[in-house]
Amino acid sequence: MKRYLIVRLIELIPIFFLISLIIFTILNAMPGDPLLYSRLENPRAVLKDPVKIAELRKYYHLDDPLIVRYFFWLANFLKGDLGFSSMYKQPVLGIIVKRLPNTLLLTVTAWLIGLVVAFPIGIYSAVKKYSFFDYFFTVLAFVGISLPTFWFALMAIIIFSVVLGWFPISGVQTYGITGSWNIFADRVRHLILPSLVLGLVQVAYWVRYIRTSLLEVLDQDYIRTAYSKGAQERRVILKHALRNAMIPIITIIALDIPYFFGGALIVETVFSWPGMGRLIYEAVLASDYNLAINCLMFITVITLFSNLLADILYTVVDPRVRLGAKAV
Repeated sequence: MKRYLIVRLIELIPIFFLISLIIFTILNAMPGDPLLYSRLENPRAVLKDPVKIAELRKYYHLDDPLIVRYFFWLANFLKGDLGFSSMYKQPVLGIIVKRLPNTLLLTVTAWLIGLVVAFPIGIYSAVKKYSFFDYFFTVLAFVGISLPTFWFALMAIIIFSVVLGWFPISGVQTYGITGSWNIFADRVRHLILPSLVLGLVQVAYWVRYIRTSLLEVLDQDYIRTAYSKGAQERRVILKHALRNAMIPIITIIALDIPYFFGGALIVETVFSWPGMGRLIYEAVLASDYNLAINCLMFITVITLFSNLLADILYTVVDPRVRLGAKAV
């Protein structure tokens, strides 16, 4: 098992470098440069202090060939030096550390909501296939898949914030709130709507995958044999059928972890939630490529480790994979 994990980690290394090169190349091919935001803030900056502008261009290596800039950035990245943000005039690492807890709170909550809602619906739809319940949630799933996330978020704001007034429209907290319990309750109220939007959008996909994967297993001979021996339906479904159906389900759920960080970009922008997704959006608009690249590399690392997590979970639920891992 240990050797299996080491092999998987080694395989991730060249993928990491290739993705980093692609991200760096694409962002640096866009119009503008990291000094664009500064020039927009103060159009006379170049006329006032051309020496300072020249120093900044040298600091960002803007006049060097692309490959030289990439290796310079990569060397600093591997040392933990993420450089400075031209938009915030602060170290990139400090900005990410400040925004990351908000994104983790939103994405983890949305991911758990998705799991709690999708699994019971998907399992029941498979067990009661072609029933009214199955048709009802199949239609809802297709509707959910078809709806754009930003539209769903806007409708949620209009209905639950503007019309009903149940939840705040945007932000993470209400300024002026005092007291530990009041602050906690206020944060929860701000969290509910964006996390529900982000989680329920993904539920539509997961329900279809869980239902389809479980239906394939329920049609197997050993499931009918278990029923014929008098085994309880709950035991057959949860112990035999669901466990054997988990391989494709794990693939989808584990590899969708990065989606929550990427999908949070839209949700965080609509709800003005100060997280990583909104930070990437602001960085790209301001041509702060150093900040944008490092934020995207964070999502890249999350994606790669989600793949590794899926490989580990395979060995847990499927003995065949576990035996293969020992043979590696």
